Amino acid sequence: MHFIGCDVSKLTLDLAADKGGKQTRISFLKVSNQRSGWTEVMDWAESCCQADRSDICVVMEATGVYHLPVAAYLSSMGFKVQVCNPGRSADYARSQNRLNKSDKLDACSLQRYGSSLEKIHWFQPDSPQISQLKFLLSLLDQLDKDVLRWQNRLEKASFQDANAASIPACKRQLRNLKREQQRTQQSIDRLVRDDEQLRCNQRLMCSIKGIGLKTSQQLLPLLYGGRFESARQLAAFLGLTPCHKTSGTSLKKSGQLSGRGNAKLRSKLYMPAVSAIQWNPELRAFHDTLLARGKTEKQAITAIMRKLVHLCYGVVKNQTPYQENYAALIR
Repeated sequence: MHFIGCDVSKLTLDLAADKGGKQTRISFLKVSNQRSGWTEVMDWAESCCQADRSDICVVMEATGVYHLPVAAYLSSMGFKVQVCNPGRSADYARSQNRLNKSDKLDACSLQRYGSSLEKIHWFQPDSPQISQLKFLLSLLDQLDKDVLRWQNRLEKASFQDANAASIPACKRQLRNLKREQQRTQQSIDRLVRDDEQLRCNQRLMCSIKGIGLKTSQQLLPLLYGGRFESARQLAAFLGLTPCHKTSGTSLKKSGQLSGRGNAKLRSKLYMPAVSAIQWNPELRAFHDTLLARGKTEKQAITAIMRKLVHLCYGVVKNQTPYQENYAALIR
């Protein structure tokens, strides 16, 4: 496998490829981040590596949304694409004692980082439905924050001066935001309803007591297309796996969340876990068992959050609704 480092910015792409041979010879290319530049990248990559497209891997960092079009295009044209975590690649660069920073150096570092990986997860572009669902969910999250922000402004204005001219303006802005909030939610519901697979997955997740329509919609993009090989991988992606730190006799930290993963989505699982403790007998018994073993309430709720993720993964993977006391039924 031949690796090419690609440093992505809004307007340009900087690439670095090892030509091979006894001595390391790096070839560089700088092109525009648009279709004409992507075509030039393909010709240059084949010329430098002297290999088929399926044997060439382009390594790039996740840079907001700017890397998505070029990654999807190269993947559709037969290249292997690896989208890595910017934090991991930055840690690798520091481990190489790199002091300077430039686009060329970043591309070189990405090329070496990709070639050092033992296990690679190839980039797979989202389907149009999932891309649209992700955008609508992100938009709804921003609208929720804007509504809360303007509610706080309205409350502040009413306390400062009950007859302030800013109060009608705040109310108008709130009405517009709530109207757009409702439209966005309706668009999400319509998108899920019109797609058979999304509709089926949502129905399966909602069979779990504690998981509602909005929570299931947040999890739909992650569970679509078999992105994760196991429920543990999904829980680790959401940062719900414990992290233990011990060393000699001085460092003995009990298990705690790593803090990595999708914090926004992790926070949305807290209230479903509280609801599951109240309404799901199986999870309530699990919660009580954890408390009896000396766990704190917060640790128990976190464990329920992870349990819900495992259950959602299981019902979607097996395409079977949730069944209480399933372990007892199969004995």
